[in-house]
Amino acid sequence: MRDPHQNIFFYYRGPSKKQKDSLYDPQVEDNTTKSFINILEFCHQAGFDNLLSSILNQIDAPKKPVVSFLLQKGLNASRPDAVIEFSDRRIHVESKVKASLDIDQVKRHLDSINSQDLLVVITNRSEDKRELETIGDGRIKYLCWSTIHKICRNAINITQADRRFVAVTQLIKHLIDYLEVIVMTEFSGFNDADFDYWIDPNPYYRPILKKKLEALATIIRERLPKSIGSEYSFIKPGKISHKLSDDRRAWVAIKKPKNNKDIFNQCNFTIEVSKNSLEINAVIRNGRTCDKGKPLGVFYTKLTHDTGAFLDTIRNIKKDARIIISRRYRKARSEWWRQYFDMKLCEISNEKDVLYLCEILKKADTNSTFPGVRIRYSIDRGSKILSDPKKLEDEIISTIYEFKPILDYLERK
Repeated sequence: MRDPHQNIFFYYRGPSKKQKDSLYDPQVEDNTTKSFINILEFCHQAGFDNLLSSILNQIDAPKKPVVSFLLQKGLNASRPDAVIEFSDRRIHVESKVKASLDIDQVKRHLDSINSQDLLVVITNRSEDKRELETIGDGRIKYLCWSTIHKICRNAINITQADRRFVAVTQLIKHLIDYLEVIVMTEFSGFNDADFDYWIDPNPYYRPILKKKLEALATIIRERLPKSIGSEYSFIKPGKISHKLSDDRRAWVAIKKPKNNKDIFNQCNFTIEVSKNSLEINAVIRNGRTCDKGKPLGVFYTKLTHDTGAFLDTIRNIKKDARIIISRRYRKARSEWWRQYFDMKLCEISNEKDVLYLCEILKKADTNSTFPGVRIRYSIDRGSKILSDPKKLEDEIISTIYEFKPILDYLERK
């Protein structure tokens, strides 16, 4: 779903002073809870109680006959976002989309509900569960939006097999898509919409793509071997250009924490999405070939004086990995890269090839441009692995593991 407005739960909003945060205003908080409760109510009325039962199982709540679903039901001193009334108790719902968890608000809810009632707190930060546990009240139950997203995906597998639930299936699909639009999900892979953004840019899809890359990078960082993850522990999402060009892409960097004393601080790993592929890169940037105190100068010097070490370093890297040399253009605080040279890494097999690479680096280094280097592995759009999160994560991690010796070679004295 490349255009979020095709979703029945998404809606038009007025202009925001903070355009980049326009998906996360208070209306979105209320609308997301309303969408979720409306789906639960519709499924119940249609005779499909599996979705509600799965939610109740997740919070260890007993299954009882439902009396009603209510929104913004005021209590004595608080107003939870929703209430599900059962025959013998109520489940009160407090949800957060972008807003932070408010412990004082949770305590006010607890003071206002009955002893047999439950308070379900829904956020998208799993660490909120630990903070809620410090209150020490058994009536609190925690749910993550990504868990709700997963439960809905599982529910569709059931409804699709029963023709009575055609409408139910479509509505749950819309809720799934909506949660993906506002990025309240686990990373669920890439689809055509992520690549088509570059063909027909939709401003509403830009933050979706950015958050999807950030979610993927977070998982990758957490799963990296300690030998890499302890050093490259910081995630930096990049700006997504809306200008038309052949080299537009969205990217997120997995990098070292900022350290002005480390000249290699901005040499990192990136995950990038272009119109044709998903790309994993080891990036060498900053300086010119003549700057012995900058990464590009160090790289150039090492290539010219120790070609054998470079050949040994790249010997075990994927055969279809490439080395991309670009010209880096700067204007004010912005920078953009234009590809200048592209070659398979496995085709660099002797000293002559390495020295040719040095010549290319010099040619990319001009009065108005700086050279930049990417060691790149690409996965073409349409590849099945892109829609399989676990396999894709494994592939990215193994690629970073293979690329790490390149950055080690750069820093080795």
